Amino acid sequence: MASRVWKMGLHIQQDGVRAVALQQRRQGWQLKKWWYFPLINATDHNGLIRSSEALLKTLQSLRAELPAQHHLRIAFPARRTLQRTMPLPASLCESECHAYVTASTAKALQMPPGSLLSDYYPDVAHTSLSVTAAHRQEVDDVTTLLDRAGFSHFALTPDACALTSFFHFAAPQVQGVAVYDGEQWLWATQARWGSQAEGGMESLSETLSLTASQWLCCCESPAQGYHACNPWQWLTWAHPPKAPDEWRFAVALGLAWGNYAS
Repeated sequence: MASRVWKMGLHIQQDGVRAVALQQRRQGWQLKKWWYFPLINATDHNGLIRSSEALLKTLQSLRAELPAQHHLRIAFPARRTLQRTMPLPASLCESECHAYVTASTAKALQMPPGSLLSDYYPDVAHTSLSVTAAHRQEVDDVTTLLDRAGFSHFALTPDACALTSFFHFAAPQVQGVAVYDGEQWLWATQARWGSQAEGGMESLSETLSLTASQWLCCCESPAQGYHACNPWQWLTWAHPPKAPDEWRFAVALGLAWGNYAS
């Protein structure tokens, strides 16, 4: 399959903006371009994007370099989302199911339904729903910033969830992917994803009951026994110069691959 559309991932981190643009070709994936814009305190201590004139101008500069045909995914902090599993109700249409998910999640959090945004998908057996919810205002703040920057077609994806794209390329024995983003560990398995603010890979392995050999780790220097992951290697066509601290672009790459990896 070949496509002219640029598939883009955008990850705004505390030290700046990282973005990657890929294009799907018949024989694989081609790197079109990467960007790194240094910024001070681009996010707060919760990973939420700090809207500022400097960040707005940066995003406007990025938008000016993009072709009309592009799909953008932007990272939203996993630590600001809620994940839960709910029984799949019978005989509900899509709108009714969405209302049920929103009302049930809001009740569990003791919050007004209007203050939440949620997404969900059924499991393989169609007996339960996996739900992801976030504060509406926090999502609106990000989408408003992107609108002001001139982006019209984009989707928000939890940063840790982006790592699930790597399983398409990884060896069968790999059961977990972890990335250190400079502040925390983001992780994903085939069925779950999340973040860990404290503790290293040993702690994460114990929590998820995985051995060191079952992990791929994107960081500057993985702990002994853990396999280093360089997702840039899965690109069929790349070109110099290399991005600085390549591992810091892992989430942006995962977002760019998104559902297009197959």
